[in-house]
This record gives sequence, C-alpha cells and structure tokens, in this order.
Amino acid sequence: MAQEITASQLSGLRVFAVAARLHSYSAAAAELHVTQAAVSQQIRNLEQSLNCRLFRRQGTQMLLTEQGEQLQPLVEQGLALLQQGLARLAEPTLEGPLVISVLPSLAARWLVPRLWRFTSAYPTIEIRLLPSQQLADLSRDRVDLAIRYGQGHYPGLHSELLMKDMAYPVCSPALAARLHRVSDLEQVMLVAAPEYAGVSWQSWLALTGRQSLLAHCRSVTVDDGSLALDMVLAGQGVALSRSVLVAELLREGRVCRPFAEQLAPLHQYYMVWRPDSPKLAWIRAFCQWLREEADSATSAG
Repeated sequence: MAQEITASQLSGLRVFAVAARLHSYSAAAAELHVTQAAVSQQIRNLEQSLNCRLFRRQGTQMLLTEQGEQLQPLVEQGLALLQQGLARLAEPTLEGPLVISVLPSLAARWLVPRLWRFTSAYPTIEIRLLPSQQLADLSRDRVDLAIRYGQGHYPGLHSELLMKDMAYPVCSPALAARLHRVSDLEQVMLVAAPEYAGVSWQSWLALTGRQSLLAHCRSVTVDDGSLALDMVLAGQGVALSRSVLVAELLREGRVCRPFAEQLAPLHQYYMVWRPDSPKLAWIRAFCQWLREEADSATSAG
C-alpha cells in the first residue's frame, strides 16, 4: 500500500523544490521569506522521513544527490498540477450563453450553416446569435463578441481581421444566359442595397465605364444582403453581392457571375471583443474556430 504524504512532507517538498532550483539554502530562504535555518530544518526533516540524503554541499552550492535528482522532476510536476487546479477553482463561474452580434446577411449565408461544427466541438458552450444591422455596444448590450463590417478601429476594444471579400454582380444561371454585355442589364431588375463601404451599382458601373447605364435600369432596394440573394435565387434580378455571402452558392452552381469586374469594399469583417471580458476563454475558442472556417472557405474558393 502506498504511504500517504504527511503535512510535514508537503511543506518540506515545497522548500526542497525551491532549494533544488536555486542550488542554495540561503537563496531559497530569501525567496520563501524565511530564515536559512528554517530551510535547513525543513530539508533535514524531509530527508529523515524519506530515509535518504537529497543534497550535498559543494563549495557555496547545495547540489542534488542521485536521490534528489530523481525526486526533483516529480515534485515540480506535482506542484505545477496543484497550482493549475487552484487557478481553476479561483476562476469565476461563467453563466449564460456566449452572445454574438452579427450582421443578418453574414449570419444567414455564412455563419449559421457552419455553426454546428463549433457546437459539436464545444458542447458546453451555449451560443446565442443576435443578428442586427445596428452596431452593438459591447458594454451596454451584454454582447460578448461582435463580427463587424468595418475598418477595424474600435477604441477600447480588441479587434482582429476575420476575412476580406470583394463585391460583384450575381444572378441565376437562367438569367446569366441573357447577359452577354453590361448594357444587357437594362433588360433585368437590379437588386440594390443602400451604398455602404463604397459598394453600389453606381460604383460598379463606373468601374466598367458604363455609369450612365444606371438611369435606364429598373431597380429594387433591400436593406439586407441575404434578402437580395433570395431574390436572385428566385430568378428575379441581378444583385451586387459580397463574395463571402455567395461563395457557397457559386460552388453549388446555384448562382453565376455574369461579369468579371469586381469592387474592393472599403470595409472588411472583424472580430471585436472587450479585452477584460470574463468570457475571454470562450471568445478565444470561438474566434479560433472562426479563423479556421474562414481559412477553409478561402482555400475551397
């Protein structure tokens, strides 16, 4: 039967670990804020209980004996595990879900179809999505993490680039068969969104040299990029969409790019959070998963 470690031995093992690391009883005494005599007595008691010598003197140094060298890594490992366990006990108990603010279009077309992979990998972390066009206040709105479409400058918050995208027209395959030249857009409905980050039909047509064409086109405006894609999938028009939202639809062949010209938006997707958030470990886990998904989507594209 294994012999139980006594309280006296536990105290001695801590002193032993410090003295073994510093090769000095006096230096160990200074670090532990005790006298050198107290360190010597603790080591002597430990040696007596173990019935072996742990140190030998060489000049001004206290070097480990063969038995001491065998004991040192075991003690260091045991103390490290104990420290980790105490640190976990000191951590605050996290309550409630990880609340994430995200644009409705990104939630519907990119995040939600992938989210099952995160919940499978982290079943103990509950996720609550808040799709909204409004900019969340991470202090007032009790939002833990925001995926924002901007330039990455958010005072008082930590932000990291998640992914970049481009903007270009997309439509159904049937509609694409009718579009041979940019001027053919006069024959179809343009699905537009309010101009944001330099992306609009006017700026895209200017890129092609046909800006005046806009005056001759029919258009309908929607506030959400996902709704615009619903109209595209129904064959009701051509939308100027962002590559992140349509990448999967393009791979599946459900939508087409009738023209090659594309715009680089002034904004990109950023992950934003409070650096002092109590849910920092959860946030880091989710952000790492987001990066992996974004990298995977880029590679697949």
